[in-house]
Amino acid sequence: MSKEDKKWFLRPQDPRTSQRIAEALETTPLVGQVLLNRGYGEIEEAAQFLNCQLADLIDPYALHGMEKAVKRIISAMEKREKILVYGDYDVDGVTATSLILLFLRDLGFTTHYYIPKRVEEGYGVNKESIRKFAKEGIGLIITVDCGISSVDEIAYANSLGMSVIVTDHHEPPVKLPEAEALINPLVAKCAFPYKALSGVGLAFYLVAGLRKGLREAGFFKDGIEPSLVEYLDLVAVGTIADIVPLTGINRILVRAGLEQINLKPRLGIRTLLEVCGVQPGHVDSSSVAYRLAPKINAAGRLSDAMRGVLLLTTDSREDAEREAGFLDVENDERQRIERKIYSEAVEIIQSGGIEEEHRSIVLSSADWHPGVVGIVASRLMERYYRPTVLLCLESGIYKGSARGIPNFHLFQGLSRCRDLLIEFGGHKYAAGVKVAPENLEKFKERFESVVREMVPEEGFTPVMMLDAQANLDELGLEQVVKFQDLSPFGAGNPEPVVLIRDVQILNPRVVGGDHLSFTVRQNGVSIGAIAFRQAHELERLAERMELAVVPEVQSWQGVSQVKLRVKSMRPAEGHSDR
Repeated sequence: MSKEDKKWFLRPQDPRTSQRIAEALETTPLVGQVLLNRGYGEIEEAAQFLNCQLADLIDPYALHGMEKAVKRIISAMEKREKILVYGDYDVDGVTATSLILLFLRDLGFTTHYYIPKRVEEGYGVNKESIRKFAKEGIGLIITVDCGISSVDEIAYANSLGMSVIVTDHHEPPVKLPEAEALINPLVAKCAFPYKALSGVGLAFYLVAGLRKGLREAGFFKDGIEPSLVEYLDLVAVGTIADIVPLTGINRILVRAGLEQINLKPRLGIRTLLEVCGVQPGHVDSSSVAYRLAPKINAAGRLSDAMRGVLLLTTDSREDAEREAGFLDVENDERQRIERKIYSEAVEIIQSGGIEEEHRSIVLSSADWHPGVVGIVASRLMERYYRPTVLLCLESGIYKGSARGIPNFHLFQGLSRCRDLLIEFGGHKYAAGVKVAPENLEKFKERFESVVREMVPEEGFTPVMMLDAQANLDELGLEQVVKFQDLSPFGAGNPEPVVLIRDVQILNPRVVGGDHLSFTVRQNGVSIGAIAFRQAHELERLAERMELAVVPEVQSWQGVSQVKLRVKSMRPAEGHSDR
């Protein structure tokens, strides 16, 4: 699937309403149009979106199970019970583990933590680790970003005299675990209005509820009450990395968290920024998603995610530099393995005619690394725009990761293959899967059938959504700067894409091996442009072109200018390729 295969769809334009929004909020009509497109057509709604604050957060006690969880944690603190935070090995789980660990430590309580090794133990709570914790005298386990499907494991913990508090944002199964408290906005009896929190978002809400409970119990009357703002850098990193919608509560938390990173990053994040070559003050959601998060993720994929927790919780410069360097090396190795698996998967797809004949991709190999197949599944899904499952053979069982497309609810689709799966769990866009070898071919056939039934034919063609249409003279520095008021950008709140019609392309040239650089000219106005990974478009350039672009402000040596990042391009109507 190449970029020219995408359908372009210009959202309905309403100049009168967008102008009214712009005048009321002192912004530009282009920003007004984007707000209208995102569902903020009323002035009050648009103003709240642009000016969201931490004060707008919903009370943590609105989450079902919060009151019971807080009472149990306070009881454990009073009795000096050993508390263990049990996390997941992705960035969301690592940051959530770090957050609760730091909060309890800042209150003066020594807290233990554990994250299973992906390759050796797999995802979620396991009985062997529970048995070990019981022997070590752990009285309370708090899960983060996992546990909602661990029915047998939590029952086992209960039988050994331990209490378990589950915080998890994944889709709940039919049977829920019998935990001391269960905090998940997706369970049927939870009336919490916002359902898209990440695992670290729920962890933040747990410490917010705990702080409130401790305050009411008089815990802080002789001491300083911790500021929750100090933990928001962790919330921002984990939430962005988990690709949950950056709307509502997530937008509030990430916006404040990015501000914290830029103003006062904790030692581990500051050290990792140095390794990534990113300066504090210039960190945005893209920096987190493509620079910081992959390095934190690498340890969990290849070795030990607890190294990431150590980085994020240490006060030692020496430890921070050691762990950041370790994550950097691990990420380089992860990229090498990823390239190899991706190349092999593409060869299988092309040689087997899978792209032409199937509406899903299910591939397996005994040689693939279990910690990397999820990333490769994402890349294959983006290239071929098909729901994708990649599996590797471990201990006689096929285990792996699945990725979905916007028109297909992955968890619901896998649910219709339940009888052929040993285990599965996840949400709309990502899931983990285990399949017995004897059921692999049946699963491939069933999954293909389910995808065809759930997704209409047109749903397999990606759509380039265009927020607004503009001329180059409407994309001056002052206008483009205003787009940043809509940030942070990510899932649920993508960067605004602007359609520019009938422009000249001047001085096109290939840069960096695979990118296309050129100048765009229209009615006497010229702006520089870059089209990443689109060098192949050089031969398709026409005398006049239409561009789908993301306008950006770039600064160099104190000078700021507008640059256009080209998402897609095509010949203007009436103009053929050169």
